[in-house]
Amino acid sequence: MNFKKILLGSAILVSSMSLIACGGDSSSSPPPSPTPGSSASGDPYVPPEDTQYDIISMSEFSAKTVGEEIYAVGSFSLVYTDTTATSVPDSIQFKSLTFQVINDGTNTVTAVPVVTVGMPQFPTQRVLNMAEIVVSVALDNEAFAGQCGAFHMDITATATDGKKDFPKTAKISFTRPDVYCKAPESSSSAAPVAAGVEMVTFDVQVSTASNKAIDLTAGVATASATADIIFTSKDGTIKVTSGNGSTFAPISNGDFPPYDDDWGSGWLPEDHLGRPTTMNDFKYVAITGTSIDDYDQSCDNIYVVKTPAFNEATGAGFFAFVALSNMPANNGESDLTIRVWKAK
Repeated sequence: MNFKKILLGSAILVSSMSLIACGGDSSSSPPPSPTPGSSASGDPYVPPEDTQYDIISMSEFSAKTVGEEIYAVGSFSLVYTDTTATSVPDSIQFKSLTFQVINDGTNTVTAVPVVTVGMPQFPTQRVLNMAEIVVSVALDNEAFAGQCGAFHMDITATATDGKKDFPKTAKISFTRPDVYCKAPESSSSAAPVAAGVEMVTFDVQVSTASNKAIDLTAGVATASATADIIFTSKDGTIKVTSGNGSTFAPISNGDFPPYDDDWGSGWLPEDHLGRPTTMNDFKYVAITGTSIDDYDQSCDNIYVVKTPAFNEATGAGFFAFVALSNMPANNGESDLTIRVWKAK
């Protein structure tokens, strides 16, 4: 494997179905630097008071989960028409963007660091867009200190006219699953344990000429037109679709630390982890692709699948797959051996 590192940008929040030839290199990114919150850990939380003036416009904010990271989605922009706030509205500038992670159960400030990439130089009048300023929290960060359940991140943009400050706060809610708070079995000889639903594997032989589909739950090849994954070929070019509305996405492990888990047909997790594979070992942005075109060019990449039965908490309806082999057959067809991961 070749772990080339490139700068992590806003593309981290955009799902890509671009395809790489079998055996191609993957790209990865350096870890960003943490930006700590401004309040001490354990303090009772007092929400910031928004400005009463129409100074800052705010889009709807939300949280996006990518693997074990929570990313903020949304934006702040300046409004220059409120003359009741200042006599020179167009002098308003953003002076800061700050963050707090709050435990909703105890209503206290946590010590969990918020990681940022692409923060602008303040003061600025540019839109503070979370698609350009990457803001994230790692669910596996030790600073959670055994806390699980409901949390939220407050993101406060503060504008100023040089005399007065005008703050406005967005709130994104997220959950840290209980699995992160379970103590591992104490054994000096035990393999390291990863949080998440454990996965098991099975291999399936499919042919684009006959049994061209996979029933992922049953773990068998089938000719059914309503199967979860269907492989078709035209002149040796393979396309992957679904007969029941299942969706696909390539894993994005190479975009996140530790960069040594960019799995593929030649670098399988069960061969290198030293512990059971879990759902968390397959990082992805959004499982929304309805097909994989030119699959013969990306068959050594692992893709995740979400079926209509998807349940993130239990792992139901979540699968991953990769072609262990792709052999040309008669009349432009192909015979493939597919490795599938499913919840145990």
